[in-house]
Amino acid sequence: MNEVISRIDQMAGTGVAFMENMIVLIITIVIGLIIGLFGLKLARVWAAFVGFILGAAAGGGIAHVAGLTDMAFAGAMLGGAVLLAVLACIFYKVGIFFFILFIVAGLFMAVLQTDSLLFLGIGLAIGLVIAIITVKAFDPLVIIVTSIDGGLMAGSAIVSLIRLRDNMIVAVAVPLVLIAICACIQFIMRSRQVGKKQVEKAGKHRQQASRETEVEQARMLLDGDDYDEEDGFLDEDDYDEEEEFLDDDLEDSYFDGDDLEDDDDFQIIE
Repeated sequence: MNEVISRIDQMAGTGVAFMENMIVLIITIVIGLIIGLFGLKLARVWAAFVGFILGAAAGGGIAHVAGLTDMAFAGAMLGGAVLLAVLACIFYKVGIFFFILFIVAGLFMAVLQTDSLLFLGIGLAIGLVIAIITVKAFDPLVIIVTSIDGGLMAGSAIVSLIRLRDNMIVAVAVPLVLIAICACIQFIMRSRQVGKKQVEKAGKHRQQASRETEVEQARMLLDGDDYDEEDGFLDEDDYDEEEEFLDDDLEDSYFDGDDLEDDDDFQIIE
């Protein structure tokens, strides 16, 4: 009877461990896909996450040096974490610099499957170089690094979940396929975003050009009116008014009957 109970407990423990392992693998797959598919779009999130970790470590170190304990120690860690997370979110390119540094070093160690300090230093050196290059080519390198990291994370978890880790072909092919899919999707999303920005910029440029054209046409019309007035050229209406004025003067000056009768040099012959 005791043997049966022990076997049941063992099976129950195995089932619980299996469920816990499955939940962990599923969470790993989800996180890996989020990193691989939305690495560039969530750049501020990754920067804030790195800032939170570094801030907590810095706050803990300062609290330890200051001799703080218990709640004061926890408060210093939390304060440092929140402060650096906010700063890293605002200056997200600085946060991404450290994010790329740690990701590349972690990938290097994961691929080699070693915990040697020598290889850790090499991984950090490689990560530092790539992080520096990322400052110049931000979008492409963030897409590539996050696609590799997310695809490798999700692919390895999928292989473990379906229990094919011993199959070398599957263990290599699944992560590679996911890396390629994640990179393609991210580059497609980036190209669409760039295209949308170019269309908006072209629309603004056309509006500005149209506005400048209208202003130039209005200026030309005003310059034309000023030219007519300054050079003495008469419009058609002004010409008609001047002609009528001259006709009235002629009638008043030369064809007034009273003036002709009073003129001695001009006598009417009866």
